[in-house]
Amino acid sequence: LIIGTAPMTSYLFILSLAGTTYLLGGLAREQVCTYMCPWPRIQGALIDDHTLLVSYNKDRGEPRGKKKKSATWDGRGDCISCRQCVAVCPMGIDIRDGFQLECIQCALCIDACNGIMKKVDRPLNLISYVAHHQEVAGGKKLQKTQIFRARTIIYIVLIVFVSAIMMGTLVTRADIDINVLKDRNPLYVMLSDGRVRNGYTINLMNKLHADRPVTLSIEGLQGAKMRMSFGDEAATLTTSLHPDTLKSLKIYVVVPKNKAFDRHSFSFIITEKDGTKLLEEETSFDGPE
Repeated sequence: LIIGTAPMTSYLFILSLAGTTYLLGGLAREQVCTYMCPWPRIQGALIDDHTLLVSYNKDRGEPRGKKKKSATWDGRGDCISCRQCVAVCPMGIDIRDGFQLECIQCALCIDACNGIMKKVDRPLNLISYVAHHQEVAGGKKLQKTQIFRARTIIYIVLIVFVSAIMMGTLVTRADIDINVLKDRNPLYVMLSDGRVRNGYTINLMNKLHADRPVTLSIEGLQGAKMRMSFGDEAATLTTSLHPDTLKSLKIYVVVPKNKAFDRHSFSFIITEKDGTKLLEEETSFDGPE
């Protein structure tokens, strides 16, 4: 059984995708977040004593243990060791052991614990958002948590600055894009009449939600003419781009014999139907020395 190159590539891609998915999602699981994801390290660098983190109130919860319905709450904490906080944690950690690098601050343990506290008729927020300086002080607010401080102001400024750059890039982005790939094998072809031909693959991306007729022309290559895979030679070529699609064109550029040279730079020009210049992409034309 002979398998072609294209099907073999597809099989290898599917096999590698399935293998990595099983490895990362089935075997490694939370280890991927702990050791491969950069977020735990970034989180560790961003927090300080005034950062609100998901924390367990040890003074209120300890000593913990199972509780019978008839027993009193005297001499024990509010934690009944139901381990619901561990069960819902996507990282599989126990928040009662304190803040850990693996914690992604999803707060699922807060919701799970509050649900249990309602069932046992105890105050909520045994697990809640607490700053480190409050946790060290046993939950007592010896000093007010500062929400706006130098660190958070710098973060806000950076986020606004990056967001402005991204928004500006989105608003000013071109509604059409071009990519020119020159044939490398062969670099050029000598035709029977002495002319020289080069091949190019031109990819045009139309980002508008409407059909777009465009004209392709050449600038900087004297006497050159173009043709598509099937068609007549002409100085310009016209094609229509469908909405939100990428169109690939195979273009052959032919230069008269007396105009051929070793290598020369020129540009493909894309214009709209009304003559408005949209894009210019520079490439090269190869010929005999």
